[in-house]
Amino acid sequence: MSNEKRLTIKRLAIFLVISFLPFVILIPLLWNVYGEPLYAGENEQLAAIAYVVGVFGMMIPAAAVLITRLATKEEFEKSYLGAYFKGKSGYWAASVIVPVLESITGLLMIWAFFISGTSLHDAYPNINPQTIGEFILQLSSSVIIFFPAFGEEWGWRGYMMPKLLKLMPKTAAIVVGGIIWGLWHAPLTVAGHNFGTDYPGYPFTGIGIMCLECVLMNCFLTLVTEKTRSIYPAAFFHMIHNNLNPTILILVFASADTIQRINEMSLPEKLLTTSGGTIVTAVISFILFLRMDKPQKSA
Repeated sequence: MSNEKRLTIKRLAIFLVISFLPFVILIPLLWNVYGEPLYAGENEQLAAIAYVVGVFGMMIPAAAVLITRLATKEEFEKSYLGAYFKGKSGYWAASVIVPVLESITGLLMIWAFFISGTSLHDAYPNINPQTIGEFILQLSSSVIIFFPAFGEEWGWRGYMMPKLLKLMPKTAAIVVGGIIWGLWHAPLTVAGHNFGTDYPGYPFTGIGIMCLECVLMNCFLTLVTEKTRSIYPAAFFHMIHNNLNPTILILVFASADTIQRINEMSLPEKLLTTSGGTIVTAVISFILFLRMDKPQKSA
């Protein structure tokens, strides 16, 4: 094994330890103090803490990048912090358009497969000029969570993935990187984030689903990051995905009956339909990424 490869592994290991430790320590600690899971409890104070933990927790990977680079004397020249548009505008645009299309696809798939016998208008009667305006406002408010999204993306796509791509083939790097990203969420998933705690196979089913979701998203996020040599498109995608996912759009547009019927769906049914657009995006992105030439030097 070359010295360069050893150094890459060392830096990656340090980064991952620093990224994982805060949640591994903090989430069980809060559970012990309050006597209930952080994201599935009824304590109002705990709910406020959960929000703060979620927002600032997304910035942990960026902090891990800074600490690792400084501790191992790694240069910042190839840090993916530049913003390059020439010849890459399509990828920047896709980082905004794709998550919106994925969310709309999720709504349509739920209606087509699970709201049988109901017209689209009856299923989503709140699609009108007023609620569309609310939708656009919700989209614009995604800017508020840009920095937390940037915090994750600089860590996962701007630091972890380039290291994995040096150590293994592209396919393995996408899968391994997605699983690592999913496992980073495991303490949150155990504490009820995203799926709650009342589902078959808790918490292992939730952790497995989160890993699968992260592998799928990793395809597109790694593609746009490597194509643009910049972390910002991935951060834009991430913030819009978090702020306009189908679950949020259902609350905006769906009727009370539709929401009730969606709540009666099993977890696999919900995930299959709401993630339909993500799966299509992942397949296309993965193919494009495999065909991508060896990246040039980043600035």
